[in-house]
Amino acid sequence: MNTKVLRNIALVAAIVLTVSACGGGTGGTGATGGTGGTGIVSTGVMTKGSAIVNGVRFEDTTANIFIDDTPKTAAALQNGMVVKVLGSVNDDGINGTAQRVKALIEVRGQPTSVNSAANPQSLVLLGQTVFVDDQTVYSNLANFGAITVSMLIEVHGLRDTTGRVRATRIEANAVQMGDNLVDEIRGVVSAGAGSNPTAFNLGSQPVSAIGAVIAPAGASYQNGSVVEVHCTARPNCVVGGVFQASRVVVEDAEDAAFQPGMGQRFEAEGLISGFNGTANFLVAGTPVTTTGSTRFEGGIATDLADNVKVEAEGTWNGSRLVASKIEFKRTVVRLQGVVTASSASSFTLTISSAGTVTVEADSLTSGDFAGGAVPPVSANCVQVRGQRKAGGGVVVTAGEIRGSCSSSNDHLIQAPVEVESGTTLTLLGFAIDVGNPTDTPPFRNIDESPMTSTEFFNAVVPAIPGPPSVPGTLVKVRFGTPLLTVKQVELED
Repeated sequence: MNTKVLRNIALVAAIVLTVSACGGGTGGTGATGGTGGTGIVSTGVMTKGSAIVNGVRFEDTTANIFIDDTPKTAAALQNGMVVKVLGSVNDDGINGTAQRVKALIEVRGQPTSVNSAANPQSLVLLGQTVFVDDQTVYSNLANFGAITVSMLIEVHGLRDTTGRVRATRIEANAVQMGDNLVDEIRGVVSAGAGSNPTAFNLGSQPVSAIGAVIAPAGASYQNGSVVEVHCTARPNCVVGGVFQASRVVVEDAEDAAFQPGMGQRFEAEGLISGFNGTANFLVAGTPVTTTGSTRFEGGIATDLADNVKVEAEGTWNGSRLVASKIEFKRTVVRLQGVVTASSASSFTLTISSAGTVTVEADSLTSGDFAGGAVPPVSANCVQVRGQRKAGGGVVVTAGEIRGSCSSSNDHLIQAPVEVESGTTLTLLGFAIDVGNPTDTPPFRNIDESPMTSTEFFNAVVPAIPGPPSVPGTLVKVRFGTPLLTVKQVELED
């Protein structure tokens, strides 16, 4: 039986096992789970059913569940929440049992401004800038345009390198909130003096903690600590521009149960920060290191950069998560081609004679055309790195736009395989026959070594729908002249 068939069987079996009954014990920090289970700590954006986090479906019916400090039932856990999970995972690697789950809230209160015309759309809430995108989940709201400055909302999300929130869920249902009677900000303490400062900032929001209760008892905080500040004095939580904290919760102290033990499996999802081109960086504040054996999925090592959303999976060595795998949570799409149409915030990129791709830029886009700028119509080759936008159609949201191309200005498309039919692969909705590349070698492996046609097609696996979904093999196709000619095909994941 060839590698392709074995891999397909394994992936299909994983999906079947995921929807079957979940087993395992209730392992904890440094503990092992039930029969065949091992202890795990996992943090990231969840999907309902029971609670799917970083590709593991955790049975949560017997777990201790909290949204912030408020006890809840499993029914309260919803799509788009950022959670911490303590539990065990079975030998199949995709089913487990949660012992404890905590949903994190970045900010709750009434917005001071809502900008529906911005690109991307954004709001300001208690001094915290919040961005939304095509993956933001709305609860009790039709869409972003339904948010007003007089509305109480709760924001779940991930912080970028500047402390801004990339919203994964915006909650407008008071009953579903952690505590709808309390305004709250979660963030990193700055501009404080000494231990337990009574005046400090969370982002751009000044905070007064005079008279505030510090929890848990005996905990302390200082600049660099992650805290939650609560205010019970609504509608007078902000006086003279200063948030009046009645309670300061020190996250590391309160969440000690979620600290992994030496050698324990640990998974963290979030935005990269502190990246300087080395093997050490942060993912949602968790120190991560990669090694020569780290496997990359949905992108390659050179796609690592600040504010890129990834999942790091590995083990805890006492101070860092040593990554066995880095998964790009939104597969990195790379395009090279020429601009054939251009408007205020989008342009059409012609990759090959097979079709064109619409690329959208926004204020978060970097590179030679940053902050929402787009390249003009030109015969010059343009390079785009981004992600496919949800909602149908062939639209890529650009993370970076460069005004020049690599690889001799070859037009190319790098994307996960959606469908495989014989020698035809579908990438970004385009069916491309890659059976007869003209270059030497025609097929290349992940390490750029030559492959035979049989080896290449045996290695390619198309996407499998979920939940949890399994992305297809990442493939790069280079085009020659004429543009319909496939020049070379390469595995990239």
